[in-house]
Amino acid sequence: MIFRRLAQNLRDQNWTAITIEFVLLVVGVFLGIQVANWNEARIDHEREHLLLVELRAELDEAVRQTEIKKQAFAQVARSGERSIAFLDAGTDCGADCWPVIVDFFHASQWQAIPVVLTTYDEMRRNGWPRNRAIVDATEDYVRQARQIAVPLDEPPAYRALVRGLIPLPVHGPYWRNCFELADGEEAYVEHCPQGVAPDVSAAGVAAIRAHPDIYRTLTEWAGFTNAFAVSFDGQNASAERALALIDAELEARR
Repeated sequence: MIFRRLAQNLRDQNWTAITIEFVLLVVGVFLGIQVANWNEARIDHEREHLLLVELRAELDEAVRQTEIKKQAFAQVARSGERSIAFLDAGTDCGADCWPVIVDFFHASQWQAIPVVLTTYDEMRRNGWPRNRAIVDATEDYVRQARQIAVPLDEPPAYRALVRGLIPLPVHGPYWRNCFELADGEEAYVEHCPQGVAPDVSAAGVAAIRAHPDIYRTLTEWAGFTNAFAVSFDGQNASAERALALIDAELEARR
């Protein structure tokens, strides 16, 4: 309609009407663009808000999983320390070798710790979060998590070595009674029931003790797992800072 009137006014050389029609046209186009921009900004704001909620849940679950793995590695470290102490003592376990061989087995446990923050990766591709403090805190967490994860990309040398020396009849009872897996979370039972005859456990302990590389590889792995508590604590502290900033941002958006 406005274009038809503008064409007619041009034919009639009605310059006042032409000017008014032209201004109305420009204003209409401008308002249309503004409304589109406002609508796009509103959609972006809502999408960022939704992803912030998801990122919060993602970081919270990462902290929970880290605490679980921290406890598991603490068990591995305790078993490693007891196994080293047994080797250092040079005593015979006699008819009570089952807990000794279980400790050697527990000490070989290993878990990879992948760093997966799919929501955060999606947000960064879109230039979010726009709150720079959240980005800095999350990046700090990711950096620490990846530094810890790299040494765990491959299992320790001790793992394959000791498991090849533990008699096969021990493996079945160990996995049935001394290892727990629930919802992907590992736990190691330190006082599990004896699963083989005493002489089988004793033979396994003797083979482990006699191997020249056991002490060296176990010492390396036990020392590494002992340092995990401090590393995980620092990593989770970064995640908690990011969570607090996300909470503040979500509260401000209400």
